[in-house]
Amino acid sequence: MTTDGRRIPPLLAGRHPAGLALFGWLDDARAPRLCRVSGPPGVGKSHLLDWLATGCTRPETPAARRIRAVLPADGHSLSSAVWSLGVRLGLSARTAQELTAALAEDGRPTVICVPGLNRAADPAALVTGLLRPLLELPQVRLVVEAVTGSPGAAAFGPGPAPAVMELDDPQWTDRERFGAWCLGHGGDPGAYPNPAAALGRSELPRPAALGELAARIPVRPDGTPDLLRTEQDLLSEFWTAAAREGGAGRMQADPLLLVLAGPVAVTAALEGEDGTVVRAWWAAGPALVEQADPAQRAATLRARLLGVDEAAVARLSAVPAAWAGAWALWPSAGDAWPGPVTALAAGLGAHAGQVLLAGPTGAVRTVDAATGRPGSLLAPGPRPLRALAATPGGTVVLLDAGGRTELLAPPRPGPGLDPYALGGALERLRAAAAGELSTLAAAPGLSGAAPAVGDVAGGVCWDEDGEVRREQLHQGPVTALAGAAVDGDGVSDEGFPLLVSGGFDGVVRLWGPRSEPMPGPLDRRDGPVTAVAAGIGAAGPVVAAAWEDGLVRVRWPDDPDGVLDLRLGSPVWSLALAGGLLVIGGPEGPVAVRLGAG
Repeated sequence: MTTDGRRIPPLLAGRHPAGLALFGWLDDARAPRLCRVSGPPGVGKSHLLDWLATGCTRPETPAARRIRAVLPADGHSLSSAVWSLGVRLGLSARTAQELTAALAEDGRPTVICVPGLNRAADPAALVTGLLRPLLELPQVRLVVEAVTGSPGAAAFGPGPAPAVMELDDPQWTDRERFGAWCLGHGGDPGAYPNPAAALGRSELPRPAALGELAARIPVRPDGTPDLLRTEQDLLSEFWTAAAREGGAGRMQADPLLLVLAGPVAVTAALEGEDGTVVRAWWAAGPALVEQADPAQRAATLRARLLGVDEAAVARLSAVPAAWAGAWALWPSAGDAWPGPVTALAAGLGAHAGQVLLAGPTGAVRTVDAATGRPGSLLAPGPRPLRALAATPGGTVVLLDAGGRTELLAPPRPGPGLDPYALGGALERLRAAAAGELSTLAAAPGLSGAAPAVGDVAGGVCWDEDGEVRREQLHQGPVTALAGAAVDGDGVSDEGFPLLVSGGFDGVVRLWGPRSEPMPGPLDRRDGPVTAVAAGIGAAGPVVAAAWEDGLVRVRWPDDPDGVLDLRLGSPVWSLALAGGLLVIGGPEGPVAVRLGAG
């Protein structure tokens, strides 16, 4: 079968009429926005939707037929379904309300495919809590596998009538092709139109009891469970059985049991539970639910528990990972919590060894880069900031939401431009920019160590030996900017300057201002870049970038394979590389990450 001349995978068991009907539904803007695929077990509902998803999620799929996200509902609770769908849509959301709000703001036509609704942990809750609110958005369409009369189908309520495809109705199956398929698979053509019945397949086995599963977990010589040697699928079954039999509350005491099992099963079992580890799991949920690597899940949950539950932090350290949280100031930190962090900068000059944090009100504080210990209040606000930078001379440059700059002079000026000369340099940069300034960053190694600035038209400006230069680097505003000095000490003009920029276009660019920009992007993803950071480590330059869906990607440009992706489960608004750590700022405060933790 083809779509607009493009071949898609074969549709088996004579289901071509059903496939063509689904294409017709996708093509018809007047069709009901809910299409429900129904029928008895084994009739081929999941196969049909898998085929549709495979054929309509490819980049070459015509826009009218493109499925933007697939959410296999099997095992999902409401929470895990929201997190998973958010990741698949490229949106940062912890609740259904946040997800629908983000999707409404996004505004693009969105088709979502939901196979296996009847196999969800609570199909009715998934419909009322997520799918029905999604259907209230006029640009959203759903194709859902749900048997007529099932709790999931009934939960859609008495709203607009859906398009319904009952697969046991012969009109959706070509009899001749069904017969040929049966003969090729040793099946019975007389079972038309049910493929499972034709092959003599029986119902799935009943789930195992908790005690039976516990007996299959390996043990150490001292008789305690050896979770690190236990298969993930077994631990997932264990959590599912515990939820069914009411034993999940006792299991949460060991955080390893959470991160080594499948996150969908764990989340379903933890619904309604409480405790420090459970609350950390809910906070990190969007980062956990689609993460296949248990080591990454352990690192994420461990970061969420820093300063909250040190015993759990130590327990999770048993799983080595490519990164590890070093310190964090979560809301539970009390008076030490700096609040949301909208902008970050590594301290230089008088602020060396510190990280500067800016909040939504414009207040600027410092913390010790190595420990996170709170320092001093540099500016009380009260205007929101887009960015801040600490120059090598120690002057802090603020850029507010209106594109205006302000200077905070240091108590002990260091090398570089004094505040008066720095103000003049900023005016020259502003004059060279195309429109309003959108971001700025300190750039050690540039002439006079004046900041570089980004503008709303996609350009970056900097001062090079008294001459202001501008490069057009992005389509749309420059949303983030960072600088570093290669082979320099970071506090003088010595060394080769390095700049990295991120844009609303999702592109990350890296270049040395004394040479032409690289012809192509260092990175590109859907969605705006929200933050970038640059630094020099033992292995050479290090670049970090974050996008609006909460992904942080760290690259070592000198190493083609040097890439690390991490998520913390919440939006990322700012980044800084300081004291050998990557500091990440967002709505819940700062957290510092040590890369290459091993």
